[in-house]
Amino acid sequence: MTLFVGQAGSLKTYASQAAGLAVVAITAGVLISWWGELPSLLRGGSTGIDGSPVQAVWWTIGLAVLLVVALALLLGWIIARLAGHAARAHVCFKPEWRDGKVVGAVGASINNTRLKRAEAALRQSERQLRLVTDNAPVGIVHCDTELRYKFINRYHAQRLKVLGVSPDEVISKRISEVIDDKLFAIVEPYARECLAGKAVEFEAEASNRIGELQFLHLRFEPEWKNGKVVGLVSAGTDITRLKCAEAALRESEATFRAMFEISSVGKIEVEPESGRFLRVNAAMRKFVGYTEAELLARTVYDITHPDERDRDREPLRRLVAGESDVFDVEKRYIRKDGNAVWARVTVNVIRDGSGRPLRNTAVIQDINARKQAEQALLASNDRLQIALDAAQLGSWQYDPFRRVFSGDTRCQEIFDFSKDEAAIEEVMKQVHPDDVEKVLGAIEASLDPVDPKRSATEFRLRRADGEVRWVETLGLAYFEGKGRERQAVGFGGTAQDITERKEREEKEHLLMREINHRAKNMLSVVHSIAQQTATQNPKNFVESFSERFQALSANQDLLVRNEWQGVDLGDLVNAQLAPFAGLIGSRIVVHGPKLCLKPASAQAIGLALHELATNAGKYGSLSADTGQVYVYWGTVGDTFTMSWTERDGPSVSAPKRRGFGTVVMEAMVERSVDGKVDHDYALSGVTWRLTCPAANALEHREHEKRPRVRMLRA
Repeated sequence: MTLFVGQAGSLKTYASQAAGLAVVAITAGVLISWWGELPSLLRGGSTGIDGSPVQAVWWTIGLAVLLVVALALLLGWIIARLAGHAARAHVCFKPEWRDGKVVGAVGASINNTRLKRAEAALRQSERQLRLVTDNAPVGIVHCDTELRYKFINRYHAQRLKVLGVSPDEVISKRISEVIDDKLFAIVEPYARECLAGKAVEFEAEASNRIGELQFLHLRFEPEWKNGKVVGLVSAGTDITRLKCAEAALRESEATFRAMFEISSVGKIEVEPESGRFLRVNAAMRKFVGYTEAELLARTVYDITHPDERDRDREPLRRLVAGESDVFDVEKRYIRKDGNAVWARVTVNVIRDGSGRPLRNTAVIQDINARKQAEQALLASNDRLQIALDAAQLGSWQYDPFRRVFSGDTRCQEIFDFSKDEAAIEEVMKQVHPDDVEKVLGAIEASLDPVDPKRSATEFRLRRADGEVRWVETLGLAYFEGKGRERQAVGFGGTAQDITERKEREEKEHLLMREINHRAKNMLSVVHSIAQQTATQNPKNFVESFSERFQALSANQDLLVRNEWQGVDLGDLVNAQLAPFAGLIGSRIVVHGPKLCLKPASAQAIGLALHELATNAGKYGSLSADTGQVYVYWGTVGDTFTMSWTERDGPSVSAPKRRGFGTVVMEAMVERSVDGKVDHDYALSGVTWRLTCPAANALEHREHEKRPRVRMLRA
């Protein structure tokens, strides 16, 4: 048992006022503590709460006191042995007086074991609460009714560090003193609603100190005490990734819907087992003449030609079972008006994460006109030849029994042989090695008596002079017999030299890629200007956006005038200083060699010059009558430099916040040329200096030449 000596008092008084008061035994530790007080007692002093003086006592009285203490120690040892566990008590002593002399001592104690255990349990509970809150992936905040911080957990403390605030600095501060005004304007109404006694839950946007946008989910719970709200507890979760994922999903879905619906070819989605339509686009509805509601109430087999329904089921089954990757077939559909139309159908399967088929997707290309043309050509050899001559097509025949290839004059010119007929092996020697397998596969598929395929093959031929020409052949086999005796007896079609078309397609492909690339770049720049202008200066959005767009337009005019082959830097500077043209040569000094900027660097540098000129006219050297501006550029070795320096104007200072103009003058330019921008607001005037590798910003002579498309060679 562990005891602590307290102030003395009357045993009777304590017994009458407090429960649990008892004369207790004292451990050796208490005896030692009390021994220090013994001389005071023996000198007539008192350890009691009244502190009344006493006269000196005889040593015999002291020995009596020691006897009482010894008995108390013995009694305490006995109690401790009987209890079997340690206890804590509050102990007090008072001398016993008689005729002005100390004749003994009285000791009393109060058992406070439960109190001490409760205090220990409370400390343990507080440690556990801190452990739980600090390891929760949620920002937890406790505030009073004035929205002053009383508690923050580790997660929220880490966010405060990101915001540039020390966690120790925020305790007792108001929320409005820590977070930015924009976020506080969102949070405050909900906080007031919570302090009125209602739990609230909402989402908010916030920015860290580097400007990154974050999304938060917050929940406020009121803190009650004696029926009144005395504060609130906030739990906040970062849902930025979730928001980004939701936005990406919406964009992906919108893109898919646009590509699906606006396509010029028919597109459908059907159930794998039943073939029931799940989705059809406008091109498919127009092709078969049904409305969307009418098709969604049908299956794909309902509108398939009766002769081809059974043929389609097995390939589709194999596709769904994973035995094949794609199902490509030419088939007939029955329109709503009863007419049959031909289509080329390519079917794929969309599966879930475990590989189970979710739905079949198909692209339906209208080949009805082509089929009708083929039938018309087969009706008359004369009409066929006229059509072939008009289209510069050669006709050919292949005898599968003799394995002999033959063709008309035009076909012989295309294949570069003068014989009326030649063995198929001889012809295949002229086919480009990379295309041999494709040609043989097409022939084999066309001659398949079970499921013959129409041949449509593009491949390369190597002529005797080494020139490589592109050829397109269309072929169709005709069969005799039925069942197992069915076999191909002939295979014929057309051949066309499509080298010029391939070259044109290659040119068009290069051109479309270039146009697409430049259009995307321009749209990105316009979008960035509009977004940043609206964010930084919403009140004067139209004026600011118009000025920046005109600066971009000036850059664009120069690029178009030079056919996107670069922009003369001097022309670019003059275009952006056009509002101050009258000052060029007097107060504006422009100097530098004739250099040609790349399109991307011209756009970025042009916008930066516009921002510098606008700021100089509003606040800098050009806003006063005596100010001057110096614009220099040049190259030193492999380095390109350009500078803007203002002098003799009003005193300037750095802006308090980083606006879009600063982003344009610094970050945008640095990214466009992979260089470095030094931007300083000195008292003497603004300075801006760009340094970068010359190859990143300037056009080269060889780059100014237009690319040529060369003939393909073996």
